[in-house]
Amino acid sequence: MALLKNGVVTAPPGAAAGARALISADPFGSGTGAAADRGANRYGVCSIEDFPPGMNDLSFTHEDAGGFYNYVKQFAAPNFWYTDGGVLSWIYGEEYDDWQGTYGFDACVAEYHSGHGTMDGNGVFWMPMGGTWGGSAWASSADMRLGNEVARYLFFSTCLSLRIGDGNSPIRTWDAANLGLRMIFGFESTSVDSPNYGAYFFSKWNGNGHKFGKAWLDASWDIDHHQAPSVAACGATQAEAQDRLWNEGSFSTAAASKNWWWWTWYDAAKSIQAPRLELPGSAQTARFAPQRLSPSRLAELAGHYGVRLGGGVPAGAMGPHGLVLGEGQDGPRLSVDHRGVREITFADADGTGRDAPSADEAVRIAQDAVETFGLADRVDLVADKVRHQYHAGGTADDIADPRVRETHVVFTQLVDGHPVVTPGLGEVRVGIDGGGTVTTIVDATREVERLGEGAPAAPPPSGAATRDPSTVDEALDAPLQRLLRRLSAGGRVPAEVRTIPDSTAVGYALRGDDGTPVVRRTVEVDCGAGLAKRYVLEAPLR
Repeated sequence: MALLKNGVVTAPPGAAAGARALISADPFGSGTGAAADRGANRYGVCSIEDFPPGMNDLSFTHEDAGGFYNYVKQFAAPNFWYTDGGVLSWIYGEEYDDWQGTYGFDACVAEYHSGHGTMDGNGVFWMPMGGTWGGSAWASSADMRLGNEVARYLFFSTCLSLRIGDGNSPIRTWDAANLGLRMIFGFESTSVDSPNYGAYFFSKWNGNGHKFGKAWLDASWDIDHHQAPSVAACGATQAEAQDRLWNEGSFSTAAASKNWWWWTWYDAAKSIQAPRLELPGSAQTARFAPQRLSPSRLAELAGHYGVRLGGGVPAGAMGPHGLVLGEGQDGPRLSVDHRGVREITFADADGTGRDAPSADEAVRIAQDAVETFGLADRVDLVADKVRHQYHAGGTADDIADPRVRETHVVFTQLVDGHPVVTPGLGEVRVGIDGGGTVTTIVDATREVERLGEGAPAAPPPSGAATRDPSTVDEALDAPLQRLLRRLSAGGRVPAEVRTIPDSTAVGYALRGDDGTPVVRRTVEVDCGAGLAKRYVLEAPLR
C-alpha cells in the first residue's frame, strides 16, 4: 500500500514508469476482453428538447448527447442520432428496436438517451418522447427488451432512470428488460439540465485509467454536487458483476448474464459546515496564478506523492486530456487533466465489506492527509462537505443491503474568506475506504495571485431607482425569473420551484484564470406530467 497508516509515502520498487499522454482513446480499443470490430452498430444516440404539450421543454439535451456523439464519431460513425420529433417509442420497443439491423435501441452496442425521465411507484421508468407513435408519446422500461440483439451499454442522461432508494433497485426496474446488457448508467435523483454529461464522461474516462463506472459518477460531480448518479453492472457471478462495475473500461459486444447485479452511486454531498450566505459589502474579483505544468514541476509533484518516474518527465508529455505518471507500478498513480487538476490514486478501495469510518473519523483522516502533503500551504481550505459512494447488489431473489465503499471528504478553497462554488474546481477531495485508508486525493485548487475591484456596474436609466440586493433570494430573483420565462415560453408555466437543500452558496465562480463573486443555487422545477428537472441559478455580485 502506497499511503501508510502514519501518512508516510513510499515509492514502489521495480522498473520505473514514465509519463503517458492522455489522448482521445477509442472506447472499443482499450482494456481487455472481447472488443467490437470497427464499423457500424457501435453507437446510437437520441435527445429531446422539444416535448409535446403539457410538459416543459429542456435546453441542453442536444449538447449533452452531442458531447457523447462527437467523441465516439472520431472512431466509428454512430448508426443514428434522432432528435426531438424523431425520437419515438418504436426505438425502444421490442418489435422495432433493431429495425433493419441499424436503427433502434437494440441495434447498437452503446446507446445514449438525453431527455426527461421519471419513475412510478411500481419501479417502472418512463420517458416522454418527442412525438406520438402508435398512439403513445411515452416509452417505459416495462416495454423494453434490450440486449437480445446488440445492445450492451445503456446511458440514460435523464432524471430517476436508475433508482436505488424508496424500495427501488436496478433489478426491480430493469431485470425484465435486460436480455444481455453489461452496464446501465443513470440517476437515482433528478438531474440537472446541463450540456456536459456526455463530454465530461469521456474526459473522466480518459483520465482515470479507463473505468466507465467511475467516469460516469465523477462527470456528474463536476456538473453539480447535489445530484445522485448511479451505475449498474451484470454478470454470471457476484465477482463478475462487481469486477465489471469497478473495472470495465472497453465496450464489448459479448452479452452478459443477469444472474447477478451490482450497482454503485454517489449520494448528494452533505454540508458539515454552516454556509456563509451574507452578501459581501464590496465584492472583489480574483486572479489565479497560471498553472505550473512544466516537466520539472510535474516531476516535483510525482516525487511529492511517491510516484516513481525514473528518467523524469519529457517535454511535451501533456496530451489533450492531460497525462498520467506512475501507471502500471505497484504504487501511487498521478494523473493531471487538461485543467491542471491532480488526482493521486494510492490504492483501490477495500472491498471486504468493512463498515465505513464515522464522518468525524473520516474528516480526521482526511485532515491528516491534507497536512501530510501540504495541500493547504498555499491556499485556504475548509472541510465543509462529505460524500459517500455506496454499493449494493444481488440476484432477483436476494438483494444485499447498501454499504459504503468510500467516504469522500471535500475541502473547499476559500478566496477572501468565501468558497469557490464551481463544481469540481477549487477543492480537495480525499477518498477513504472502510479500512480507514486514504485511497485517492483530488487536488483542484488554484493559487490566488491577486484580488481586485470588479468591473463597474452600469449606471441606472435616467430617473430610475436602483438598489443592490441585500439577500441571496433577492440576488437570485432575476435569474429565476429568466428561467421561468424561458420554461413558460412553450405554453406551460411551472407550478412549483423547490430549492435543493445545501445548494445555496455565496462565493467565487471560476472562469479560466479569473474568479467572479456570485450567488449560486440549484433548484428543482415541476415540468408537468409527473416530470421534474434541476437547474443551476447563478447571479454575479458587484
